[in-house]
Amino acid sequence: MKKWFFIPSLIFITILLSIVILNRCNPEDYILYQSSDFTVFPNRIEQGEYTAIAHNNSHISSNYPGLNSKEWQLNTNLSKYPKYESNHVLLNAIYQLSLEEIEKNIAPDTTFNTGEKWNGVWTRDISYSVILALAITNPEISKKSLLKKVKHGKIVQDTGTGGSWPVSSDRMIWSTAAWELYKSTGDMGWLRKVYFIIKNSTEDDLNVVWDYQKYLFKGESSFLDWREQSYPKWMEPIDIYNSYNLGTQAVHFQSLQVLIKMGKILGKDVQKYQDISEALKNSLNEKLWLPEKKYFGQYLYGRKNQLLSDKSETLGEALMVLWDITNEERQKEIISNTPVTKFGTPCFYPQIPNIPAYHNQAIWPFVQAYWNWASSRTNNVESVQWGIANMLRSSALFLTNKENLLIENGDFNGTEINSDRQLWSVAGSLSTFYRILMGMNYTADYLEFKPFIPREYKGKQSIKGLRYQNAILDIEIYGFGNKINYYSLDGKYYQRPIVPKEMEGKHKIEIRMNNQLPTKSELNMVDNMVSPETTSLRFAKNQLLWDKKENADHYRVYRNGELLLQTEDNYMSEVHISKPSEFQIQIDDGLGNLSFYSEPLYVYDSNYERHIEAEQFDSNAKTSYVELSKKKNREFYFNIRIPNEGKYYIDFLYANGNGPVNTNNKCANRSLWVNNSYTGSLVFPQRGEADWNNYGYSNSFLIDLTNRNNFFKISFEEFNKNMNQEVNTVRIDKIRIIRIR
Repeated sequence: MKKWFFIPSLIFITILLSIVILNRCNPEDYILYQSSDFTVFPNRIEQGEYTAIAHNNSHISSNYPGLNSKEWQLNTNLSKYPKYESNHVLLNAIYQLSLEEIEKNIAPDTTFNTGEKWNGVWTRDISYSVILALAITNPEISKKSLLKKVKHGKIVQDTGTGGSWPVSSDRMIWSTAAWELYKSTGDMGWLRKVYFIIKNSTEDDLNVVWDYQKYLFKGESSFLDWREQSYPKWMEPIDIYNSYNLGTQAVHFQSLQVLIKMGKILGKDVQKYQDISEALKNSLNEKLWLPEKKYFGQYLYGRKNQLLSDKSETLGEALMVLWDITNEERQKEIISNTPVTKFGTPCFYPQIPNIPAYHNQAIWPFVQAYWNWASSRTNNVESVQWGIANMLRSSALFLTNKENLLIENGDFNGTEINSDRQLWSVAGSLSTFYRILMGMNYTADYLEFKPFIPREYKGKQSIKGLRYQNAILDIEIYGFGNKINYYSLDGKYYQRPIVPKEMEGKHKIEIRMNNQLPTKSELNMVDNMVSPETTSLRFAKNQLLWDKKENADHYRVYRNGELLLQTEDNYMSEVHISKPSEFQIQIDDGLGNLSFYSEPLYVYDSNYERHIEAEQFDSNAKTSYVELSKKKNREFYFNIRIPNEGKYYIDFLYANGNGPVNTNNKCANRSLWVNNSYTGSLVFPQRGEADWNNYGYSNSFLIDLTNRNNFFKISFEEFNKNMNQEVNTVRIDKIRIIRIR
């Protein structure tokens, strides 16, 4: 009797415990992502003692310190937006939180503010946001916001380093945002309007920032526009103008592609832009790829001889993938090898020493969003899982979409500046749903679905009331995976999962996934690292000398861009200069981390150099300089007789006191002509507010001169207009020429 009772009881208890354990511990049903520091569940996020709980689709509580409010409760009518639902409460809540923040960012003039602390429209912020999500959620407000960044028929570059454009040139991201709006709305009037804005802006850039020798675009890193946060301290605005950044190249390439596509629709001749974009693509892949690291370097920089920074740059890497600027093999290598940290993708890696956290030492959710999107394009399961988890974690714990986060702990406290509901962070959060989980891919002719759903997010997901041109779509997706097994439109099976742009009215879409994912994917998870400090270099008595640095294992000596020597010493003896040579030093810490290259030191005999006073060519000059403005000396002529035919560098000692080095929009710009041939644009960035005694050199040009009188002209052309439009003034003190051979 006891035996008979014991056995069924044991079986019953075993079954009961099995059910409880399965219901509590099955990772497929419950855990979304786990690291050593935080765990993401369907309805809560835990990080140590801090927890965020999604109680329902519109209520999240958090006990994270430093928050003004410990809970978020939906208080906005979101009925005009596409409605997302899934069987994951956390996803539903984050989606609604982000839509509410979109609403809060709409200004009284029905354009988008950039964030709680950032009023007004900023070109790059609105553009990156439109591409991620706003073209889907708010196309008309997005159009109005983009047009607010147009002046005199051209795209506005916001205030920035050295007085804005052309030191900064990433305004062209506006083009891709405008194209995204056309794809989502099919508005031909919009297309015709923006085509000419993009064309006008492109033509200016081709005259001023396109390098016809290197086939690359000059200019500051896209979005990384706080000079010392991402460049070595020795680089002045003119050095930044002369650099070639990865993300900025990607922006210009895609802008050219947009111009080509728009032009073809409108029946325009676009062959010129096709040729330039192809040259850019080839040059970019050749000059910025790091074969040993299997991702792209951040930028080419220097003066006479430029070298490639070995830092990765996450936004640029992601854009190279998303816009197919590099081949499929490299795309996969980029996602697998670019360094990432446990709380997200840093803006670049490794970090810069002795610089506070903003772009340096920080994670930006909108950059993470582009990275996640690119990861899904390469079918990298590990990267997508980890990336989405990081997006969910920050939004839920902080009850808003923060501007940036610290690499070391994923917190928002400790960054130089931070804002709630930062527009591109909000758009980045929404892109998780639209671009990855629902896989919405807009083209000029149709809306295509390419969902990428990790196993942990399996179940049913739906979006109702999605507006696509003249259609309203209700979409349901079942299962997980990276491929579609079944696609039906209004109950009819179709092989291609697309909605043609001609479709009108309300329609229902059903998608069933293959419930399979690639088995192999890699993620280069690393500890945060800081690169060695940059050294400085000097030359005396046939010796190169540089400052010792504590974390240096050895030093690399470069001459004219070529590695000359590796040494543990901080000097190099018996350096004999037979012709002008440029030297730089780089520190290697022995752990695989390299410093920035030191400020270039150009060494030459004084006989190679000649300075000429500019005012001697201006008969009206009553000062020790020549002033060039829109009204004064619009064309300035001078001639130089050269005794020795050969190649020379020419640049100009100038002052521009119209603004500080880090902001404003009065960078002066002129065209240089040598012996009746256009040579390029002379750029004179701002050097200090009302400081006309602060002199520095402009960009230089390598030119061929003959042993006779050589004629020069500095002129103000239409494409030399800066962003200020009114003030474009510079004082030129001296003309410098240096013979190199």
